[in-house]
Amino acid sequence: MDQLGGAAERGILRNRAFLALWAAQILSQVAANATTFALIVLVGEITKSNTSSSILILLAILPAVVFGVFAGVVVDRTDRKRVLVVTNAFRAASVLPLLVIGESVTAAYVVNFLVAAITVFFVPAESATIPAIVRKRDLLVANSLFTFTFNGAFLVGFIILAPVVIALSSYQVLFIIIASMFGGAALLCLTVPDVRAVRAERIGVEVAGAVVAQTVGGVGEAFAYLRTHPPVMWSLVYIALTYMLIAVAGALAPGFVREVLGLSEKNVVVLVAPAGLGVVFGLGALNAIGGRLGPSRAIGTGLVVTAAALLVLAAERPLAFVFLTPTGPTPGFVALVSVTAFVFGVAYAFITVPSMTRLQSDLHDEIRGRIFGVLNMLVSVFSFAPLLLVGPVADAYGVAPVFVGGAVLCLIAWAGGRASRGQIKVESAPGM
Repeated sequence: MDQLGGAAERGILRNRAFLALWAAQILSQVAANATTFALIVLVGEITKSNTSSSILILLAILPAVVFGVFAGVVVDRTDRKRVLVVTNAFRAASVLPLLVIGESVTAAYVVNFLVAAITVFFVPAESATIPAIVRKRDLLVANSLFTFTFNGAFLVGFIILAPVVIALSSYQVLFIIIASMFGGAALLCLTVPDVRAVRAERIGVEVAGAVVAQTVGGVGEAFAYLRTHPPVMWSLVYIALTYMLIAVAGALAPGFVREVLGLSEKNVVVLVAPAGLGVVFGLGALNAIGGRLGPSRAIGTGLVVTAAALLVLAAERPLAFVFLTPTGPTPGFVALVSVTAFVFGVAYAFITVPSMTRLQSDLHDEIRGRIFGVLNMLVSVFSFAPLLLVGPVADAYGVAPVFVGGAVLCLIAWAGGRASRGQIKVESAPGM
């Protein structure tokens, strides 16, 4: 505990415990995104089947739906540092079937499920560790850095690392790199001070049995807590909603580029890159004006702007008939799409960072892991429906109805949580 106190007294970028956890997140997130890209491409190349790709995605979501809250209970009853180390080590080992069995659909399914199942335990442990090693007034900055990393890791892993290594070398080389990155993250987590929950116990058969026996009660406690703490409940809803919208955007991006812009799927960068830059800009804006704007207004503004951006994207579908030429889309139309994606990224940051900061600053340590377990489950459940429905709906009716539906959900969340947002009080980082 003395180690934690010392870490908390230092500035965020001089806090070695935080830097180690942040570096571990960078390695593990890039590795996870590279894994996702490689498996999607591998299964697509082998099967040429959308159904097989859907099964792959389903296997990535299923563990969080089944084990999400259970994972939160485990985190609340064990040494969180140990969970961080073990989960990263196990994710490194889970890639081995692809090296031993070779490139096959079965191996891809197994690896995808294993990585997703282990990640279910890593996410709440990481989120619950941050408040223990960071001063409360530094939480907004810490969450901004972690959100920046989350989006930056997508760009690096999904768009740079995996495609480049596969093109220049092979899947095997990529999987070796991925395993090494997970292993490096495990080593970094070893340097984080012990972060024991209030009722921390050793991971073992007895603890596992106790966790199974108490999971139902733990879940009940988490939902009872949410019922009596509307600001926390709505923060969970906001985060789950934004992650759902990201899942929708990811599912529709290739088809949007193909159908609306008349370009090949490889040009999805015209959507992804501006959105990523928008998130970075949004994080910078939050750190610059977040103290004056306040989390309530930031979240409310983010929801309204997100709804507006989605409606513009919906309108761009019929506009394609005007701006598409025999040689491709006009530069102005591409610029309009990119600017809309940029605004979407800014709004995403304005919703997610203050909401996550609210959770970490206000939750009691005894229940923090369970709440983040609920969050992980909500994110997975909210993402489940789009992955099953968005593709067929977009194929039958176009992308516009899907984007309009997303805008409506944002406006409902804005209206439903308006009263509770006024109760959000989060300390700002120094200098804000």
